[in-house]
Amino acid sequence: MKSLRAFLRERSRAIAAAATIGAAVHACSPSPPPRTVEGLAEILGHAVGGQVDPEDIAWEPSPGLVPETFIGRRVLFLARSPDSTNRDVYRAHVRVTVDGKPIDVRLARNITETPLGDDAALEIKNERAVYATVAFGRIQAVSVLDIAGIRKEDRGGGWLDRLLLAITSFQRTGTLAGLGRTDIVLEMPATRAKLTILDGPNRQPTLDVDLGDPKRNLVYDIRSRDIRGADGGQAYAARVSPLLHHPKPFILWAVDTVRSQIGPDAIAWIEQTVFGARDLVRRNTYAMFSEDELKEDGAEPVAAVLDTSALESGESSWPPPSIPSLWKETKAGEGEWAAVDLPWIKAAPGLGSDAKPDAYFYQTFIRPDPKRPYSEVVFVAMDMRQLELRMQAGFEDPKPLTGPPGSGRLPEDPEIRSRIVATFNGAFKTTHGKYGMMLDRRVLIPPVEGGATVVLTDDNEVGLGNWPEIDGIPAEIVSFRQNLDPLVEDGVANPSGRYMWGWQLAGKGMMTERTAMCVTPAGHLYYAWGNELDGPTLGRALRQAGCDYGVHLDMNPRQCGFVHTDIVDIEEKEFQLKLADEKMTIAADKYIHWSSKDFFYVLLRDPTPAFGKSKAGWKPATGVQPPPGWLPGIFRGQVKIGDLAIDFTTLDPGRVDWRVRAGSGEPKVSDARPMKRDLDAAERHRVIAAVGLGHTTSATRYGIAFGPEASLEMRSSYATLVVRRGDRPRIHPPGERLELEKGDEAVQLPILASDGKLVGDFGYTGAMRLRGAHCVTESGRLVVA
Repeated sequence: MKSLRAFLRERSRAIAAAATIGAAVHACSPSPPPRTVEGLAEILGHAVGGQVDPEDIAWEPSPGLVPETFIGRRVLFLARSPDSTNRDVYRAHVRVTVDGKPIDVRLARNITETPLGDDAALEIKNERAVYATVAFGRIQAVSVLDIAGIRKEDRGGGWLDRLLLAITSFQRTGTLAGLGRTDIVLEMPATRAKLTILDGPNRQPTLDVDLGDPKRNLVYDIRSRDIRGADGGQAYAARVSPLLHHPKPFILWAVDTVRSQIGPDAIAWIEQTVFGARDLVRRNTYAMFSEDELKEDGAEPVAAVLDTSALESGESSWPPPSIPSLWKETKAGEGEWAAVDLPWIKAAPGLGSDAKPDAYFYQTFIRPDPKRPYSEVVFVAMDMRQLELRMQAGFEDPKPLTGPPGSGRLPEDPEIRSRIVATFNGAFKTTHGKYGMMLDRRVLIPPVEGGATVVLTDDNEVGLGNWPEIDGIPAEIVSFRQNLDPLVEDGVANPSGRYMWGWQLAGKGMMTERTAMCVTPAGHLYYAWGNELDGPTLGRALRQAGCDYGVHLDMNPRQCGFVHTDIVDIEEKEFQLKLADEKMTIAADKYIHWSSKDFFYVLLRDPTPAFGKSKAGWKPATGVQPPPGWLPGIFRGQVKIGDLAIDFTTLDPGRVDWRVRAGSGEPKVSDARPMKRDLDAAERHRVIAAVGLGHTTSATRYGIAFGPEASLEMRSSYATLVVRRGDRPRIHPPGERLELEKGDEAVQLPILASDGKLVGDFGYTGAMRLRGAHCVTESGRLVVA
């Protein structure tokens, strides 16, 4: 990085050769600011409407005297808006007079646009620039810019694609060559970082990233993009994410380019005119020849709601109940779920060779619009007993407010790729609402309070709901994606009365492709896709299908679709893809190679417990399994400590329910609540296992309760195991205030460990005898040892 003083000395050698040209430029220009770094910072700040500190300016290599005089020399700098302390990286061309005074600033561009992230430590050396991005008090990423332009390996396509990329690059960076960019994403954000660009062996440039911890320090090879630990080993909690520029369909490129120049309102008017005209022609034409009739009662049909608490087996809840129709005469298959049967469909891992699982995808369609009998909504039901849901951010959208964008690619881990069975579209662009997204605990856009949200937890569970009024993000949430208000909430379609479902003209409902995700009271997760729909109609369709909560996803042709997927090797193009419906206009391979927008992908669920997997060697337990019997829910494992073997049994919290019962030797206490000693007759046939608690309470008088009032006094010196129907067991440590509710059952026992640490005398070796214990993991899984 050259100082302004060195830059001026360099220019003085060429003054004589260009005195006439320089004098003419000087004579035609307004009075320039002082020939100082402070003066340069002032003119740069004025050009971008913000504030620039002198130490946050870095000159790019000189293109020569004449280009500098007439076009300007490029400069990278950090600038903040007047009402913010966060800085963004900007690029501009600065023209200067012959004697070195800045004249004007041209082609100023905001390179990063991260209003909630602070870019810092900007430095240039030769053809590279580096900076770090800080958000929420932590360093989220370190970025390397290729000043000479986007690398060849980072762009693809033919001459037209390269031309379109050049135009886009000029819009975004001020040059046709653009800026290459590679982000070193810190999966565990750091509190400090020192960045140093070095010339390695054979002038191979490297970046040293000192994070203040020898185990986390990194060495990044700028040319090869290899990253390793400072000790030469594998990089810890860091990954390299180059910004790739894949070809984009011309129509999508044109819409995005025009939108960036003239604003979204004009594009909304064009879309509304086109889609509105098409809808008018289609509706009138269809009405001339259609014989479809609505049912005479006029009531809105709703699919039956399953009461899962009354079901005796998992099989009785799958597939979902059929969806009733609005119409007197239905089409073939309308509302009736059909199993998705494809040649490459494979069973989830860990089921065993004799397992005969249910189909994990079922599909149907309905016609929810009484004015448009031709408009269909396709539903794909996902059996989340066998499946997991994940999400990925696109390399353009959502555009992060805090740091680098997503990769837009499926994970490279072969184990994960081999389990992917479907992909489908995400939500809106950032410019259409700035709804939140977090990916693997890295916040791209903070959550919007009240926004309809899909959350993924650290126990691979899916949740849908409105984001609550809370500070921070709950620790168990790994990823989330938001979009608009809910389409359905508590079984009510469009509860907010919203008429703008997408960026469109006020008061207008655009009839186009739309998608959603929703959940039923029975826990069935649906993906919905429809053509020629507005938002309220899509909400009514979700309600008709029996959903009690729904989230609007993306909209418009080529942006929406559900793709059944089987991947062997992406690089060798060994994969099989099939759209869920042939009317979907999305490219089937959109999420295989790259995606500029966010998307979801569906994995086969491995039912084997994730915790202790390598140590315990979990295997499905012999004997009775909870329904459905083909899906293991009870696992056995063993851990050896020296000569001792400890046997473990763990039970899937979502597959079993718990009851506490007193033994025949428990003491009877006068005036106390009666103890329950037997199961209800209706529940006895559902028993699949019993766990003894070791001894009666007659000697030590451990507490026991069947409801809010204890049958034996609850003592604050003991731990309390609480079970509740339909919920996961909980262990409350000694001394914690305990309030039992109706239906709760509780028993007290001595505590062995709390917060992962042994308690009291249990940290020492005692008498060797047969012992038993149980614990509850953070995800609510009960483990018996």
